[in-house]
Amino acid sequence: MGRDQIGTVNDLIHPSELTVKFNSDLLNIPRRVYFNEPYPSQGSPLTDTQRIILNCVYLSHHNGYLRQSRLEELAGINEAWIIPHALQLLGDYVLEIVQILNKIITDGNIQYYRQFIKDNPKYWQQTVNRMISYWNCYYRQKYFHDNTQRMFPKLDDYPGKHIVDRLENRI
Repeated sequence: MGRDQIGTVNDLIHPSELTVKFNSDLLNIPRRVYFNEPYPSQGSPLTDTQRIILNCVYLSHHNGYLRQSRLEELAGINEAWIIPHALQLLGDYVLEIVQILNKIITDGNIQYYRQFIKDNPKYWQQTVNRMISYWNCYYRQKYFHDNTQRMFPKLDDYPGKHIVDRLENRI
């Protein structure tokens, strides 16, 4: 669907969603969204909070490059309500996204991530399992089928595992 075409919301938001507990509220976050980014001129009148919310929405976008750029926009922002949107990217297959997430989780905000994990143990286990599955599929084997070398033949070397270990107080 091009920028000038009109679609319905049902076409642009995947029906499956992630339900998590945040503080005392239940949040439903779409697993994937398919709408285009607003034109840059449309984003300028937004407040800082509105820009953060927009970035969080696009963390569910179907385009990995867009998820990556929106996550980069959130670097250095320590709003706890970003966590449900950002932490789901630990289970992403795009290595660059996982590496950015590793930088976003800092000593200054890690306690909020740990609380979120404590409040959502089933979600956390699913996210860890997804991370391991993508590592196994894309990064475990030493060589791709075209003989180019993969980076992380051991799970303990994978950046996603480093995040898990940090969040679970293993390092």
